[in-house]
Amino acid sequence: MRQKRNEGPNKSAKVKLFKNSIKPVETTIISAGSKLEGNIETEGTLIIDGSVTGTIRCGSLEIMADGNVDANVEAEAVHMAGSFEGEMICKGKLTFFRTGKVKGNVSYGTLSIESGGLLDGNVSKFGSSPI
Repeated sequence: MRQKRNEGPNKSAKVKLFKNSIKPVETTIISAGSKLEGNIETEGTLIIDGSVTGTIRCGSLEIMADGNVDANVEAEAVHMAGSFEGEMICKGKLTFFRTGKVKGNVSYGTLSIESGGLLDGNVSKFGSSPI
């Protein structure tokens, strides 16, 4: 009876290496000097150093010191060093750095404001009912 030869390492290279592969997280950057109008949706991180007007849905949002956002935002985490105007829902941690300026309605999971950070508007804890 003839035995089947071992296929060797080439056969295993075609097989999926991980049963639970890690999903890569993408980062999108709106660079300084760029202007974008419209809707942005990403599961990953969105870094804004330019200007954005519209609607943003993302995993994590970072508005840099020179960033300017006029939008409705929904994100898991937000780090504010630039200017924001609009409505923001941050389900996780919302962090304001000393250069961060926000004007509008803000809902957050947890909140951190560095001395000098400006928050002007209606503020509420995400998921809480009005008193």
